[in-house]
Amino acid sequence: MTDHVIERSEAVALSERERFAQILLLFGRHGLKGLAARLGLGPVRDGPLENARPEAVVALLRDIGPVAVKFGQILAMRSDMLDQEWVEALSKLQDRVPPLPFETVRALIEEAIGGPIDSCFSHFEKEAIAAASIAQVHAATLLDGRDVIVKVRRPGIERVVDADLRILRRLARIAERRIPEVARLKPDELLRHFAESLDREMDLSAEARASDSIGAFLKDLDVRTARFDWELSGRRVNIQERLRGVPASDLEAARRSHSDLTALASTYSQAVLRMIVINGHFHADPHPGNVFFLEGGTLGFIDFGAVGTLLPRRREELVRLGLAIASEDTGGVVDILMLWAGDPDVDRIRLEEAIAELIDRFGNVLLDQIDLSDIFQRVFALLREFHLALPPDLALVLRTLLTAEGFVRRIDPSFDITSELAPLARELMRERTSPARLRGEAGKLAAALGRAALSTPSLVGQIEKVARTGTITVRLAPRDIERLRGDMRGTGGNPQLYPAALGICAAIVFSSEPRLAALLALLSLVWTFVDWLKRR
Repeated sequence: MTDHVIERSEAVALSERERFAQILLLFGRHGLKGLAARLGLGPVRDGPLENARPEAVVALLRDIGPVAVKFGQILAMRSDMLDQEWVEALSKLQDRVPPLPFETVRALIEEAIGGPIDSCFSHFEKEAIAAASIAQVHAATLLDGRDVIVKVRRPGIERVVDADLRILRRLARIAERRIPEVARLKPDELLRHFAESLDREMDLSAEARASDSIGAFLKDLDVRTARFDWELSGRRVNIQERLRGVPASDLEAARRSHSDLTALASTYSQAVLRMIVINGHFHADPHPGNVFFLEGGTLGFIDFGAVGTLLPRRREELVRLGLAIASEDTGGVVDILMLWAGDPDVDRIRLEEAIAELIDRFGNVLLDQIDLSDIFQRVFALLREFHLALPPDLALVLRTLLTAEGFVRRIDPSFDITSELAPLARELMRERTSPARLRGEAGKLAAALGRAALSTPSLVGQIEKVARTGTITVRLAPRDIERLRGDMRGTGGNPQLYPAALGICAAIVFSSEPRLAALLALLSLVWTFVDWLKRR
């Protein structure tokens, strides 16, 4: 009960007016008055953004505080939206702050454990071993002799986060309306995703749950995660096992311990790839500081404050994308990209040509010669060129993969993470053709056929109406007209037009040849279902 009372008292809002005044002063200090004016924080100014240099914006975010810094770190992973100079500048943002004195956090720890420090710990390091904007970490030893890590949330941080999130949301909505350069970044959507991830990070028990669930999956790969003491852990304090090993950030120490770095690189890459592709729940920040080389050649992952989720629907879309790339189906690739970007109005013909060129560039390259980071950079450049943005969950997946690739190349420069994708691809294909999967697809097809059967009277009625009136109403979006023009310039027809053509023919001959019309209508339905099956 006490814990809930404190949570409510921490959530008291700060004065928005005072906070806005502080932020306006910071805009001016960093020479960003033009940007402030466009956001409605100062006198109105027209024209392009003034002095919106990446370094100035990064300094502004750093001065605004921890929420802005964390949001800048989220933006740093959006190479699909931002030019490289912005990504590089935002990547320099570090979520590091001086630790609070032990006496400031003692009360929170004692409340969590239900008594004084020495009632649970035989030793407690009062000096924090790490500190960030949300929590700080202390080393300790329990009465039973186990070495643990005690993570405690900074007092009052929820109040600060709540106030600054409200202000950021307000600024994002204004920016989306007033600044075209910002509108395509979908700042409101970005902030929603950011707020969700920040809420999980504020709940220290969520880290414990993620560590347990992902650790259970990684166990078969001989990879460990820290165990948590659930009796002593909660939203504001968690107590976890202290993994003993060589930090992956200290490669020299790993070499001195005669660790098999090539084997560890393979284990690490398999762990990251399988977390994403197979488990769908993954460590979203697997940098060297969060990895340990343990005794016996095993790996350990720590700090599950940042986790990502890849839903089955999204994974299916990734599989479809992979199959489209493998078969050089540029139209299929563009369909997936447009789906992810919210079907914006783009020059589809030129986009398909750019995709075809990209596929051709890497199509004949051997797997062990592929540079994953090079592929990503080219894909990001293409997305920026056509103003296509990835959904936040996929951006997190790509950021995680790039982190993993950079790490394994540091461990073993000759190691190729793309070679680890082949067995995963085979496993996914086996899953797609498994009896259980086929039964599920059969059920979906039966449901689709049922819906088609129910709509047949309406379809026949429409055909009869066309035959009686002699008119057909056709609506085409401008981008579809451009696509049709492109298809006419090409060497072949578009298979997706065939069912529509058959339906129109059925309508035309219905009055004179009803049997032929019925046959044509049936062929149109069959063609539609076959095309649907191919796309599945």
